[in-house]
Amino acid sequence: MKKFICILFLGAYLVSSTELRQLLKFPLLLQHYAEHRQQDHSLSLVAFFALHYNDEDIIDLDYSKDQQLPFKSQGGYSGAALSIGVPASFYISVPKPVHSAAIERYIPNDDFISAVFLSSIWQPPRSC
Repeated sequence: MKKFICILFLGAYLVSSTELRQLLKFPLLLQHYAEHRQQDHSLSLVAFFALHYNDEDIIDLDYSKDQQLPFKSQGGYSGAALSIGVPASFYISVPKPVHSAAIERYIPNDDFISAVFLSSIWQPPRSC
């Protein structure tokens, strides 16, 4: 049951938010091919696809039906909500590093540190 529900939700998501919704128009493609086939019996499926999915859109009497075919138009696609606006130009200003005057610092010679001083760290806390 869980598998069926997962497949159902995945299918609903893919159909609603991707171009898989165009596959729901497949019966219109078959019906439109049958109409063209009635007019011209020598029309093959490849010639039908070349006629309707060529680079140029031919505006004829059945142009409105042609636009209802799968992958001909993107009407009602909700993917615009996912688009991200990219600025035309992008400029980053990096400030130049500021050089300060050399400051001499005194570093004491700490080569020898008494062991008594180091062991005082590990004492238990004392109450005040």
